[in-house]
Amino acid sequence: MQIVIDTPYVTVGEYSKRSGQSDTAIRREIDLGRYIIRPKVEGSKSAVLINLVHLAMEAAEQAERVRKDVKR
Repeated sequence: MQIVIDTPYVTVGEYSKRSGQSDTAIRREIDLGRYIIRPKVEGSKSAVLINLVHLAMEAAEQAERVRKDVKR
């Protein structure tokens, strides 16, 4: 399996475009810890950046588990 990622991090707005989820739903997932974000410097007003590398690794691991379950 090969996964190609064009950038390691994307903004909430960009992830919304790519995934079809609303910004609100994405922020809820972030608050619940389901999406890993780039650590922010305290007091910084920089954009929230979602870690696509982590999501890709998580998806690959899930696919591998499913593949193994299907073989049983």
